[in-house]
Amino acid sequence: MSEIHFLNIDLDIESQEDIRPIVHFWGEEVMIFRLEEIEGTWRGSFETSEDTENDIVDKYHQLIMSLPPNLRAIWDGCIKRIFDFGFEAGSLPRAFQSTLSQSSISKLAEIGGAITVTIYASAD
Repeated sequence: MSEIHFLNIDLDIESQEDIRPIVHFWGEEVMIFRLEEIEGTWRGSFETSEDTENDIVDKYHQLIMSLPPNLRAIWDGCIKRIFDFGFEAGSLPRAFQSTLSQSSISKLAEIGGAITVTIYASAD
């Protein structure tokens, strides 16, 4: 039987403006899963290397708050700024909880983030 567990938080953004300068500024602080422009809309999907939900949120907050004003304007103008919390489903434990601290919630609100929860089917 597989156990339910937290995987990671993906950051998914969409913008009418080129987001590559933000990605370049972040450098090796993020792993890039997607960075493309389709029909005038830029889309990016990223991860960090931190392990826990609150540590990952702290890292994203640091990355976004460190953007210089011209790049912060691109961030603020994004159509979507989604923090996608990923979990793998399983049959144990019977009840599973993952708690995000009040501080993390405030940080996501401060940077204009929305929260999505994705539950992936177990690989079993």
